[in-house]
Amino acid sequence: MDSSSVQERLNTIFRHLLQQPCKAKLVLHKVLLTSRQLQKQEVAEPVIIGGMVLDIHATPSFPANLRTTTPGKVNYVLGSVARNVAECMSKLGAKPYMISALGLDMAGGFAF
Repeated sequence: MDSSSVQERLNTIFRHLLQQPCKAKLVLHKVLLTSRQLQKQEVAEPVIIGGMVLDIHATPSFPANLRTTTPGKVNYVLGSVARNVAECMSKLGAKPYMISALGLDMAGGFAF
């Protein structure tokens, strides 16, 4: 990937997040490592950036009738692609870092 396409992607992200184009100049440096250097380095830890949501699963106790209340069971389950990927990576032995926004509400309290 050349630096101009990387700059275009960064500008798109900045416009989305900041509602203005990025005026900073991106500088990419190629890093070449020999196999000996790679063996000396510690294992990299994954960083996952993305959403973390609370899925609500509601199951009625019996078939629902229109315009009436229906008793049932409600389960709260942590979800989202980024959170699921981080959970699966940790089950495989990795130690991922999860970066996500967390609301100050019931769902945010459940996730934390």
